[in-house]
Amino acid sequence: MRGRVRSQNAFQISTDRPLERKADEVARDFYRFDSRQRRVLVIGSEKRRPISSVGWLDEWPALADYDVVIINLQTLDRVTLVKLSRVDKERLTQMRAQLFDLMMSKGEIYCILAPFLVFGAYVYFPDGAMEPEWSNLNWSPIGFSMTEIRGETVKVEGEVKFEEYLRHVAGWDCYLNSTASLGYIEERLRREDKFKPGEELFWQSYPLAMNRYGKPLAASLCFGIRQEENKYGEPRIKFISDFLHLLPPPTKISTEEGIDLLIEEAKGLPARTITPDWVELYHVPGEEQIGEKIEGTVKRIRAAEREQKKLFQTYRQLQYTKSLLYEHGDNLKRAITEVLQRMGLMVKPYLPAAGLLVLHTRFGRMILDALGRSGPAQLEDLQILLRHAAFAQEDGRIWKGILVFNHYRLEDPTCERPAAFPAEVVARAREMRLGLMTAEGVYACFCKISKGSMLCEEFEERLHQGIGIIHLPVVETRHTQAMLRFSPPRLEME
Repeated sequence: MRGRVRSQNAFQISTDRPLERKADEVARDFYRFDSRQRRVLVIGSEKRRPISSVGWLDEWPALADYDVVIINLQTLDRVTLVKLSRVDKERLTQMRAQLFDLMMSKGEIYCILAPFLVFGAYVYFPDGAMEPEWSNLNWSPIGFSMTEIRGETVKVEGEVKFEEYLRHVAGWDCYLNSTASLGYIEERLRREDKFKPGEELFWQSYPLAMNRYGKPLAASLCFGIRQEENKYGEPRIKFISDFLHLLPPPTKISTEEGIDLLIEEAKGLPARTITPDWVELYHVPGEEQIGEKIEGTVKRIRAAEREQKKLFQTYRQLQYTKSLLYEHGDNLKRAITEVLQRMGLMVKPYLPAAGLLVLHTRFGRMILDALGRSGPAQLEDLQILLRHAAFAQEDGRIWKGILVFNHYRLEDPTCERPAAFPAEVVARAREMRLGLMTAEGVYACFCKISKGSMLCEEFEERLHQGIGIIHLPVVETRHTQAMLRFSPPRLEME
């Protein structure tokens, strides 16, 4: 697997020795914890925590305002990545810029790795380098890549940072490659006039865990600026950033539990001792009773969640009926079909003509057409219905044609509007024995039938007998929000 990014200078990783001592004097001590309480942000966690935590599609705070940003790439799957590309095209680009500022201001990044994902075209640069338009690694200021291969041997490099976390890693799906790209970093430094002539941009890696043949499974990366070598052959370090820590996902515990360990690491809290297996031999009085109560509570919670899901589904269906008041085109036809079916009628597509519907009633079949326009109906709106209603018949009886029209509201319903059917349209419908009714009237009938103040048979009888305008009940509206005893949350209609 290759995760190639824009690269002007690629440097080999050095696992033999750390930076020279002069670099350490300039850089922040790798193993030092701040004495103050550090601000931590978690990105991509599904668990609610007392610290700041956001999902990939949520609204984010300023990342550079934190001391440590923990990134869970496990939740940035392909579906989430595609949604992110549609919802916020600049999210990963802005994230990379803010994480660059974070590393420049002595802030750290903890990243739980995941398999490389990429889609879309590649962006090419004048120097011949390229980077994918969308990948789950586009957020990183330091361009790194991984090789996908599975293994189980994990060797922790002595007493290192994240030692407690790495003790929970028993298998891995990839290792880090020994090259990196500093193209984005060089571009930012030159733009901000922090990279002068005669200076060199470099990067360094501290291995944290290796596989049995020496490939890094976890590493801490940083970058810096140094001047050219002096007469003694030693470069003078001008600046070193803080670290981007790349970590494999834990296998002995869940990812969310691993994030908890990383939070403890970030805040400088003492690491928890791994619970040994023999602890299960001991029992605290009341432990089993509490466990049974917890199990019963969990079952009731799940039952309540299932009931809530059903209620919200029903609520969405009821909300969807309101689309009769403002939709047009195919959306109006779908809404008409669903509402009539919920009233107990059978509605099917009319196969000889796309867009027309067949309504089955106890008085026979009828051809239904549904149109919507921001204005009154016109004579042309009857043409398709007239053309097919004249030939649709059963047992010698011509099917009745009905036009459902919606001069859908773009403004408040209390505003004055012209009548849905002008006189010439009504006259033509009477002449051809067609029925005309508004979508608002269908909505009003649905409400009355749902409340039990009207029978579906009465609605069918009006459809059968009505020629010209079919008179239906008037829509009832709620004028003030204070009249509502219950105001459910606003839901998006599917």
